[in-house]
Amino acid sequence: MLQQWQQELTQCVRTLDQLEKYLPLGQRNVLQKVMGNMRLSITSHTLRLIDFHNPEDPLLLMSVPNERELTITPEELIDPIGDEAKSPVPFLTHRYPDRVLIYVTFFCSLYCRFCFRRFKTGQATPGPSDQDRVCIVRYLQDHPEVEEVILTGGDPLTLMDDQLETWFTTLRTLATVKRIRIHTRVPVNLPSRITSDLVTLFRRFMDHQHPIYVVTHFNHPREIAPENVEAIARLVDAGIVVRNQGVLLKGVNDTAETLSRLYRDLVNIRVVPYYLHQLDLAKGTGHFRVPIERGIALMRELQGNLTGIAIPKYVLDIPGGQGKIPLQY
Repeated sequence: MLQQWQQELTQCVRTLDQLEKYLPLGQRNVLQKVMGNMRLSITSHTLRLIDFHNPEDPLLLMSVPNERELTITPEELIDPIGDEAKSPVPFLTHRYPDRVLIYVTFFCSLYCRFCFRRFKTGQATPGPSDQDRVCIVRYLQDHPEVEEVILTGGDPLTLMDDQLETWFTTLRTLATVKRIRIHTRVPVNLPSRITSDLVTLFRRFMDHQHPIYVVTHFNHPREIAPENVEAIARLVDAGIVVRNQGVLLKGVNDTAETLSRLYRDLVNIRVVPYYLHQLDLAKGTGHFRVPIERGIALMRELQGNLTGIAIPKYVLDIPGGQGKIPLQY
């Protein structure tokens, strides 16, 4: 029998015919081309939050394919932050000395239209095989300086509990790995995935010297619905630190008022604002891009008007795998 979150995955809007039940679509052939570059999936949870009567609704803009995604400027890149350039073995990126990314799946419950990893999540790319996992473990054994493993994708929490358990078990056999971090958007768009069984699984593989961190991705205060608050509470009550890394997006959250509401609401539900990312130079995302000067001005507005515990770092990922730099304000 399917759990609620699995049932919700079967109910996602994934075709233009399904999407047209919510809003009228023009130029279907153009939108089909857009979906050829980045597939469509919107969860039933997010569908309930979108105002389909407002074409400029922030949640709609983040979720619904737009013909502007076909506009590509010369500076935009397939791999804007250099995942591949820093990938010594398949499904692993080693950009910083003490931590690595592992791409455990490229499936997402909802495909964000601004995704910087759309060259992977937009394709039917399988995740790592058992042999790939063996190669990853061997790499980590050869690099004892790696203390932290970040499970990413795609969305790691779209994996089944037993698949996650396999990864946790594997990583906990490595004495040098002290921390596991999970980058996920399901607390935002599929909060039913944060089940009591999942939280119990987390607790089995964490202790005072081996924490598990969850880094999620709220971009707008309207994404924080009661179901999301409950999902976050399950994690935090279990001793899991939850942080948020969002993206500055034109038409979505590029006002001081919206960002202030977002960060206040996050700290009130015990989520730590971690990063505000300048949008990466991914192909077809230019209509979301806010000039850095505008971002710096917004951060200056927040400073002094918002409690310090609610202000994230404003950062830019340098193309080519060079890593993040803070944008000073």
